[in-house]
Amino acid sequence: MHTKIVLITSGFLCLAGFLIVFMIELFNSRTFGMLSWKEKIWAGYFQGVVTRTARFNSIDIGAMLPASQFFMIFLMFIGASSGSTGGGIKTTTFTVLLLSIIATVKGSTDVQFWKKRIPQEIVFRALAVMTISMGVVLTATFLLTITEYPEHNDFLALLFEATSAFGTVGMSMNLTAGLSDAGKCIIIITMFIGRLGPLTLALALAQKSVKQKYRYPEDKLLIG
Repeated sequence: MHTKIVLITSGFLCLAGFLIVFMIELFNSRTFGMLSWKEKIWAGYFQGVVTRTARFNSIDIGAMLPASQFFMIFLMFIGASSGSTGGGIKTTTFTVLLLSIIATVKGSTDVQFWKKRIPQEIVFRALAVMTISMGVVLTATFLLTITEYPEHNDFLALLFEATSAFGTVGMSMNLTAGLSDAGKCIIIITMFIGRLGPLTLALALAQKSVKQKYRYPEDKLLIG
């Protein structure tokens, strides 16, 4: 099941990255304007894939439209797959959370995929990894808005920088070299957390399956 989730999710993200980047940047004269149709297709596919793995770019990231940059942030946050050297929360975490949302909407008590049931502790672990990772990215972005003001006050560029560091992607909207010393330290720390944090957290949570000797009574809580 792990292999199926990795292949299906990776294929879907690669296809979605290509289509969205290609369609948005197709009419951007600053990126695709000087390229032939063949080069536009390859550039769109290339930029849609490398956001989840390593820092390469065939077009100027800073010249891309905000919609493309925002979607690339989403791809960088997901990152690669479990067991790889890539960063991010991993494709399996993203898929488990998506499946749990679908199960909740359907009113199902079980999270299922390909006629298999995903254990509840795996769902909780994925939720913990995603929540803590999002907290790291938002905290790094918040600190950058303080240290880089007023020289760099583009929130999207700072969010892109923090997410790229967390996902160990290495992409930048031409901002890294202009960061202050404090900003560079924030990026360095975020890179270390992004590389070691999710893996360490997942291993730590996997070892903390303590069986409780008693359980408190249930009570209802309003959500939403």
